[in-house]
Amino acid sequence: MQRKLSLILAALAFPLLLASCSNQVDKPETDSGTQTLSESALEEKVNNLVRQARQASATERPKILLDAAQLLLEQDQDDWAFNLIQSIDPDLIGDFTFLQYTDTLSAAAIQSGHFLRARQLLSAPRLDAIWTLQPPAQQQRLLQRRAEIECLLGDYRQSLSARLELGHFLADANSQQYNNEAIWQDLMSLALSELENLRSAEQHELRGWAELAYISRNNAANLTEQLRSVKQWQDQWPQHPASLNTPSDLRLLNALIAQQPQKIALLLPRQGRLASAATAVRDGFLAAYYNLGQDEPKPSVRQYDTSGVDINLLVDQAAREGAELIIGPLAKENVEQLAARVQLPVPVLALNQQDINTSEPPRLNLPTLVLPTRHNPQLFTPELYQFGLAPEDEAEQIAQLAHLSGHKRAMIIAPDIDWAERSVQTFIEHWEGNGGEVILDSRYIGVGDFSGVIKSALRIDDSEERHQQLRSAIYTNMEFEPRRRKDIDVIFLIATPKEARQIKPTLAFHYAGDIPVIATSQIYTGEPNPKSDRDLNGIRFSTLPWLFDDGTETQNINSYTDAPDAYNRLHALGIDAFHLYPRLPQLKRLPQTRLEGATGILSMSPDRQINRQSVWAEFRDGTAQRLNTQPLATTADES
Repeated sequence: MQRKLSLILAALAFPLLLASCSNQVDKPETDSGTQTLSESALEEKVNNLVRQARQASATERPKILLDAAQLLLEQDQDDWAFNLIQSIDPDLIGDFTFLQYTDTLSAAAIQSGHFLRARQLLSAPRLDAIWTLQPPAQQQRLLQRRAEIECLLGDYRQSLSARLELGHFLADANSQQYNNEAIWQDLMSLALSELENLRSAEQHELRGWAELAYISRNNAANLTEQLRSVKQWQDQWPQHPASLNTPSDLRLLNALIAQQPQKIALLLPRQGRLASAATAVRDGFLAAYYNLGQDEPKPSVRQYDTSGVDINLLVDQAAREGAELIIGPLAKENVEQLAARVQLPVPVLALNQQDINTSEPPRLNLPTLVLPTRHNPQLFTPELYQFGLAPEDEAEQIAQLAHLSGHKRAMIIAPDIDWAERSVQTFIEHWEGNGGEVILDSRYIGVGDFSGVIKSALRIDDSEERHQQLRSAIYTNMEFEPRRRKDIDVIFLIATPKEARQIKPTLAFHYAGDIPVIATSQIYTGEPNPKSDRDLNGIRFSTLPWLFDDGTETQNINSYTDAPDAYNRLHALGIDAFHLYPRLPQLKRLPQTRLEGATGILSMSPDRQINRQSVWAEFRDGTAQRLNTQPLATTADES
């Protein structure tokens, strides 16, 4: 018997979603000397306890079952423990037993992957009413568990609330520092509009945190201005926890400013198949560059053409000619050549990512917050950093969202083209790795009549055929309404706006309009079209913050380029490349750091890949609206 959590999450990498969540949720306190039992010995002990529970009084029965469940948790049998506790009716137990019930069942729910059920338990009104009846250590444990499950589910506002309350229970400086770092990362995960609202919060401590986060985020594009605003905040809030113990990423600002490269080489192709894409990336990069303002210090930028040249020779040439950091190349094959080098002359931020082939399945590693003890005198060392817009990233995150929402059986609707195939295979890998099942994998070719594809996939033909057979058997006419198959609870959609405007109504026509649809970013170009997009109402999709931004960088690009909407993502990539380069050591040294860029929420993995967490949006009244939290299902059966 293996631990269910490893099965549920083995193929789901949460490096971005969990970057602001600290260590894995604690289980109820157990004896550190607990011995591992054999399967037969464990089964015998649990069965004995269950028999005792059957013979016990109504008052004692739940307590015995909870003891059995705790034994199972100690032996890493989380799924078994979760199912065993389901026989307890919480409405029939006293308050103290209810507290034990909540503690044990919430741990079992989290460890067995029933995340929404864990959230329901930890936010129950009855628990709130009797919270103070439990010992401080148990209050602390459940508060930490509540913070971490909300963080896991993407509700950073609720996680923040629990973290602030948790801080009042922490006595030692180390625990307080770790909790403060988690508070900071929750704040960094909120939308800027939410931070602005929290600046007027009634709670003094929260108001101070929100003010610091707001000014820090609002000045993130300019290290010097960010440092100035942080120092000004510290003068105004000298006794605030964040002033007494400044968040780690802010403590690096002085060193980052002192050491940031002053000469940059931009390596992009001017000819060939990637020339148009490279132009869009360059336009985004320069828009961010000129947005710094006339009086603000800027690095010098020298452009190099990578068309038809040896990328290794070009990198060496740029370094000889004074480049302190290189941004580019764009072609994947060039990135792979640089990745094969033993040593680089200067740091390189590549604008694509090499394919990583491994026989090991992706694993969930809940990161520990890293607190630097000293500053490296040399932050910018020659290393290869990789940053791109791989469509596979979105597919993985959609699988994650559907799984956390409690869905189990998916239908795939995607075009029959190469790049979509990679996304589909990524979705399947992560979906099935978490226990999900792909019921249907339907492909279409171009824009046309989708009715045949969807009708066949949903087995409407079978329903009509059964009706014909029944009518023939009884020789009479009868009222008939076709029925679709009922074993699908979510649809993964890859489609352009034009395609999706046909697919969504077709689903409704064939009695599948009630199935949740989660789509990739291709469904929205950033150009509002309320009249046509009413047919897309209810579709949730991953997307880029850039598409909902009307700041000066957006205006700069729109003022001097007439590139089609399809290049929006490449403009965003160029903007993020400019904002990322001075912060590469920060992301490397503090893996919990999260930066909201134009392409998503950015962090760095141990292999120096820039991870990109998309934001979520939903079509409402024909308009794409950005969501502040993950759009989790609220009706999923998690009992």
